Amino acid sequence: MAAMAALRIVVVSPHSDDGVFSLGAFMSARARAGDVVELLTVFALDPCSDAVAGYWDRLGGYRTEGEAARARWEEDRQACAILGVMPRWLPFGAAEYDRHGDDKDVLNAVCQAVGDADMVFVPGSPLLHPDHAWLALLLLDGLPPERIAHYAEEPYTWATRGAPPFSRVSIGLRDRLAKWRAVRAYRSQLPLLGMQNSLRRGAHRLALRAERVAWPKDPERLPQ
Repeated sequence: MAAMAALRIVVVSPHSDDGVFSLGAFMSARARAGDVVELLTVFALDPCSDAVAGYWDRLGGYRTEGEAARARWEEDRQACAILGVMPRWLPFGAAEYDRHGDDKDVLNAVCQAVGDADMVFVPGSPLLHPDHAWLALLLLDGLPPERIAHYAEEPYTWATRGAPPFSRVSIGLRDRLAKWRAVRAYRSQLPLLGMQNSLRRGAHRLALRAERVAWPKDPERLPQ
């Protein structure tokens, strides 16, 4: 019996850290299984920009958009190396910055980056952040629905005191450990999220939380 060909999986992350926080263990598991897994950050900021850093990035100690972008891209690299995932970035601005493009520019760039991927994971719930909600709605109109899966966003589901009615992804201890290590790579973000040393909301708790996905209807191949 011939082995199934490797899938190409793209996890669309609005900002650096969103994809790893939400699906880090799943990405690790699929990469170990031989699939090609990519983390595509859309609002990754312009590393060449000298615009004043937005409020959130100033809290993280950054002075300019470019400084924040370069540092957070490096955090992505470290996290993805742990997970066996390929990081990719689009230099669009987050809500506190100039977007560096309109809706069409963002959609075209994402579609080009996704290309012929077998499965694309996009933010699904609770979409509390305006960038997440805007991007999710934009991609619904631009990507083939049979290839789109929606993921529960972490740690945002903590704020809703529950989880969306998505399917729980089966993941083992090895991949949870990889996620824990990857989450810790986001050193600039953990203190801002109260996750650095907190027993209640720490990186270890995030690694132990269930990862949940709403799968497309009747896809030909599911990376479950």
